[in-house]
Amino acid sequence: MGKKLIAGVDLGGTKIKAGIIDFNGEVKGSPVVVPTKAEEPGDTIVARMVEAINDAIGNAGVSIDDIAGIGIGSPGPLDIKNGIILNTANLPTLNNYNLKEKIAAAFNVPFYLNNDANCFALGECCFGAIKGVKDAFGVTLGTGYGCGIVIDRKIYTGATDTAAEIDLCPYLGGTLEDYISGRGVVRIYKEISGKEGKPPEIADLARKGDADSVKTWEEFGKHLGISLSFAVNILDPGVIIVGGSLSNAYDLFSGKMIETMNANINPMPRENIKVVKAMLGDNAGFIGACCLVI
Repeated sequence: MGKKLIAGVDLGGTKIKAGIIDFNGEVKGSPVVVPTKAEEPGDTIVARMVEAINDAIGNAGVSIDDIAGIGIGSPGPLDIKNGIILNTANLPTLNNYNLKEKIAAAFNVPFYLNNDANCFALGECCFGAIKGVKDAFGVTLGTGYGCGIVIDRKIYTGATDTAAEIDLCPYLGGTLEDYISGRGVVRIYKEISGKEGKPPEIADLARKGDADSVKTWEEFGKHLGISLSFAVNILDPGVIIVGGSLSNAYDLFSGKMIETMNANINPMPRENIKVVKAMLGDNAGFIGACCLVI
């Protein structure tokens, strides 16, 4: 009997989440979440990741002998071919770190590394809200602004493995991520209301009818829509998938996002493009990483 399970890891600046799925996308056992503690030495962080993988395998009631491969989604930029994390702001002690070498020493199974936003998009194509879609552009909205491109159900990484790393593109005197991120929501809210607030609080206020909060999410949607219009005009994807923690406020920003995007894209995609909210939730990262193995 062949190996029928896959281990996946979502490596973030705040937390590491590891889980096991089968080739039908069904999660086996309970995923494991541990703090990244990004200020600690790289080897310490990776040792914690290895422990999380082992714990996830144990929770699934299997052993490493049942695992066909391990996929890891990490913030970029990355040297995907050689399994190296290059220069990631949220993981400073893992810069220029050979993750493939360390994981290979701990587990004698095939290893795959890719950008976390790419993994998110691939996972939603394989097992999520856009299952069966071949071409998609994914955006994950949270601490930062991540994007991923899937073409013919394969991640498109570009010539240097940095395709879709658009968060640092110049925008309104800053970057796209200054406006399209959690801190972007906080910034917009302060500019409008003069008050401090966190995205979940601002969403709650908006749903209660607070005018400044409602306007904040509409402004956020406008900035996101402008960004998406460039992606649509360049790539012409069939579907855009929107996820990440800020997608919990999808009902508050999606109207303005779609309106702004449609006002700035070509007629043919305007008639055909679909925008869909992600459905894999907090499991999207590690499930997408598992899809690298598939």
